Amino acid sequence: MKLNKIAFLLLAPLFAPSAMALDKSCMPMVAAGEARLKQAAWQSVTVINGNFRMEAIKVSSGFFTQVGGTWKKSPISFDDAEKAMLAQLKSGEIKISQCSSGAPEMLDGVAVYAFKSKIEMKGAPAEESTLYIGKADGLPYKQVGNSMNVLYKYKNVQAPKL
Repeated sequence: MKLNKIAFLLLAPLFAPSAMALDKSCMPMVAAGEARLKQAAWQSVTVINGNFRMEAIKVSSGFFTQVGGTWKKSPISFDDAEKAMLAQLKSGEIKISQCSSGAPEMLDGVAVYAFKSKIEMKGAPAEESTLYIGKADGLPYKQVGNSMNVLYKYKNVQAPKL
């Protein structure tokens, strides 16, 4: 056997996709995150366990958060955090499974489809989630899970008054 062939056989497993890598049926979730990254502005409202509420805004002048009624400029880039999460999804570090797309429906005048999945992260309980993705633009508009609810908005988003 030639040396090149032996080297290939020895090294191929190092470059093979992870056994935990993202299943193709789960790609709409990644694509929705990538579509949101491309937006110049967005606003989200997250409610966790029915009692913790956080708002986040991305505009050209930066990133802002509101917790407890006070807006602050965020020192963290939401885009960088989203990119890191997407990389973890693609690598399988954050596992997504049981992915399925539902029938089209309307959400606040936007045609969306419900994308269901199960998300597992190290150190956290598994979470079943439904992400409502815009049919025309691929953007996430709503996410509902066992303990959280997130609404996303892309129009008429402005920086808050600090």
